[in-house]
Amino acid sequence: MKKSPFQLIFADTNTVLLPDSVTLAELDKTNWQQVSYLAIDATNLSDAYVALEKLRQYGLPSVYLRPVVFVFANAKSDSWQWQAADAIIEKDSDGAFDWFDLSEKLESINRWIDTLPTFERVVDGNLQVKVLRLLASRKIGAKPIATSDIYNGYVYPALQPFFTRHDMGPIQMLAFLQEQKLISPTLFDRAHFCIHCDSAFLNFKETCVECGSHDLDVVELVHHFKCAFTADISRFKQGRDNLVCPKCDKQLQHIGVDYDKPSVVNKCRICQHVGQDANVVAKCFHCNCTTDSKFLELRRINNYELTSVGLNAAFYGLQTYFTNILEAELQLVSLREFELFINIEAARISRYAKSQSALAIVRFVGLDKIHFELGSKAKQVFSELASIFKSILRETDVITAYNESVFVILMTETSKEKADLALDRLNKAVEKLFSENFDSALNMQIQAFNVEPELQVKRTLEAFLSN
Repeated sequence: MKKSPFQLIFADTNTVLLPDSVTLAELDKTNWQQVSYLAIDATNLSDAYVALEKLRQYGLPSVYLRPVVFVFANAKSDSWQWQAADAIIEKDSDGAFDWFDLSEKLESINRWIDTLPTFERVVDGNLQVKVLRLLASRKIGAKPIATSDIYNGYVYPALQPFFTRHDMGPIQMLAFLQEQKLISPTLFDRAHFCIHCDSAFLNFKETCVECGSHDLDVVELVHHFKCAFTADISRFKQGRDNLVCPKCDKQLQHIGVDYDKPSVVNKCRICQHVGQDANVVAKCFHCNCTTDSKFLELRRINNYELTSVGLNAAFYGLQTYFTNILEAELQLVSLREFELFINIEAARISRYAKSQSALAIVRFVGLDKIHFELGSKAKQVFSELASIFKSILRETDVITAYNESVFVILMTETSKEKADLALDRLNKAVEKLFSENFDSALNMQIQAFNVEPELQVKRTLEAFLSN
């Protein structure tokens, strides 16, 4: 089947670039075997980037891995966001451009998507796998650039659109993948980060060792040869240019003959302390906290390349502790089977109108961080979480995993109000587990919906995750 470029329409103001188009609402209805790449009108780069984020955060590999091209008509800015797309096109005023020539150049990405095993082409919400697949499908490494647009000072343009404000950042994610031997690093830079907010924008200041003030002057030391008196130069100055020793009242005329200047020192304007030593502190521009420099986090910023293990994980997916444990405890069904259950239940309720059922979505915010921070202990934590799930849910409830941290539950013969109560019990049980056993907390996002004929699982999930 011959593929054609499609335009992604994300706003009414988009300039029409191509005869074929798709909107964000039509992503799950599109035959992606017909689409070579998606062109996005980047006249407003910020809006175009938001549209790219929605694509990259979508669940289907055929969508989030699809090549994306930014199109602009005027001189583009230097923003790193341009580099988030697979290609950039400057469209001439006469509109002359060979769209199909670009299709050939990007087709290798589509061929890689087509080689994914059939069971791996369904909805995929595992962020680690998404990152690995983007790198593998493009045959690229993860390369950072320094920028003032992001508070931690560095960005991986190709990967950044995958991450929401709830996820660990790309730097932490890549460090986690490196620990799993899925990618290998080479040094790009080293940088200090605020221990309070992770910002790289720090103002380093020398402060007085006595009073902590940063109101310091750097002054010269003067050493008088004849009487061996040494002090800062202000003690010797008399008038505009004369130097007189305060110890022996002799005038100093010639440097190297009468005196020398062996060093410079810090003189505090507040307490008048003079000394060569000073404390170095860093004040963060982002959170306004001041930290002694020795406590700052010094971090490697790396370029990364996929290892052979990483390539295999990109192709076949990653084993996930929590999902595997839940599958054993609660018999998870696939998302496709879950959608069938929902359709049957909605039809039953609509026909007999005697009962209610609810769809519940549970998202563990930062579950990947727990895995990252606890290491080998994470398996025990996930077993405890699975036990909590099992205690709250009933045998008649049906559960599926959208990804490692998002779970969808069909609570049969349960009103939305009762589902809310069950989710509240789940939330409190998880809070208790972490407050009593760990320093860190695990936040949850939960929401229940009535099961109705109009309910569509994928759309409901996408709307929930976008909030």
